[in-house]
Amino acid sequence: MATAEKTYVVEDTDRHAKSGTPSAIFPGTLQGLLEALGAARYHSAAGTPKAVIIVEGKQRQVIRRFENGQEVWSASRAEISHGHG
Repeated sequence: MATAEKTYVVEDTDRHAKSGTPSAIFPGTLQGLLEALGAARYHSAAGTPKAVIIVEGKQRQVIRRFENGQEVWSASRAEISHGHG
């Protein structure tokens, strides 16, 4: 049985927004995560909010959201503040 490979995807948070920036795919490594976070921060500074998403097979989980070049939401902080984990 093959396992789904993890990747990080940076894309517009609003699928109807036309930022002109295509979704970007990064490898599921620490370096890939760092590059995805940097890309989301950079491209969100242009005014279109971006999300960093972990994709494993058909599973998708948003882990960060950036607006105007700043992180505005983090899955880990949301879990901590709600007492999960």
